[in-house]
Amino acid sequence: MTNDYLELRHLKYFVTVADELHFGRAAERLGISQPPLSQQIHALELRLGAKLFERKGRGIALSHAGTALLPRARGILAQAERAAESVARSQRGEIGELHMGLMSSGPFTFVVPRVLARFRQRLPDVRLLIHEMATSQQIDALEQGIIDVGVIRPDALPESICAIELFKDSLTVVMHASNPLAATPGPIHVNELAREDFIFYQRHLGVRLYDEVIALCTKAGFSPRILYEVRELPTIIGLISGGFGVAVLPGSVQRMTVENVVYRPVADMEAATAVWAIYRHDANNPIVDAFLEIAQCMASKQATNRERGAA
Repeated sequence: MTNDYLELRHLKYFVTVADELHFGRAAERLGISQPPLSQQIHALELRLGAKLFERKGRGIALSHAGTALLPRARGILAQAERAAESVARSQRGEIGELHMGLMSSGPFTFVVPRVLARFRQRLPDVRLLIHEMATSQQIDALEQGIIDVGVIRPDALPESICAIELFKDSLTVVMHASNPLAATPGPIHVNELAREDFIFYQRHLGVRLYDEVIALCTKAGFSPRILYEVRELPTIIGLISGGFGVAVLPGSVQRMTVENVVYRPVADMEAATAVWAIYRHDANNPIVDAFLEIAQCMASKQATNRERGAA
């Protein structure tokens, strides 16, 4: 065997001739004329140092060397085809990984789980890796390239990061079933909470939500009496279930059914907080593009349903 390397086209020509056992028919399948095909097979034989075909009457047959080469040649061509398809699918965003930051209340919203379900349905071979992070952590992780997309409550964003609003989440009062306000089936005005003890997220974990609740209370004429500031949503719900204070949280948390915990909508029209999908401005990733396309589609449907419900 010479030092010349084999080319895939040589193997493709060889396999086609081996299938047809006829140079004319093989050349026709390959879309070339017969003399160049014969020359390429001869060049392959020179590279391998072995005859691959033998004359047999008026036709040809595989030699012992050709018989040994055929399954290996088929395997190499199949691997090359799979590699090319893998590259093409990666370019189309059909395979790979997506690292997504997700706030703790994200799974309780209506839109986010639907976006994730549609994403997995559309791109089943993409591995979705979820990182539970507070808003500020997601912004930092996105800038550092640790995550590809994030789902956050609104916050100040650096110029390198863009946002898509997924939906507006109305606020709700969360309280113990024994609270007198829980006996009222309708919405609760913020000023009715003036004498309540509040449980808040720690501000650095959700600046916008924290400030929105403070602003609502201030507008209602009082400063909230904060009993605890905690890190996790289950901690807030657990404390309220135990009889400790009230909280004003995104309405989507109502999907979290816990004993002795009652939810009532906030009556104030402006009492709502948005949910954003965030991504890097310079993102050049077809998987990210696919996720954002799905998110925008689901957000549009959510907005349409909300408008119909308000009509």
